[in-house]
Amino acid sequence: MKTYDSQKRLVGEINTTFTQDGKVITTNTVYNPNNGQAIAQNISVRDAQGKVTTQNMIGGKLLP
Repeated sequence: MKTYDSQKRLVGEINTTFTQDGKVITTNTVYNPNNGQAIAQNISVRDAQGKVTTQNMIGGKLLP
């Protein structure tokens, strides 16, 4: 899901992926609306047992 500002510039995006081994990977990316570059990305992974790990990337992004 993408989020846009009032000038229709991309400012955020959330993606969720389900893997065959039961993991759920969610990425939340924030963009600079002036140049479209990623400012930060949060990646959360929940495994099949319910354990959640989170990684934050400032100044860019690791996953699409």
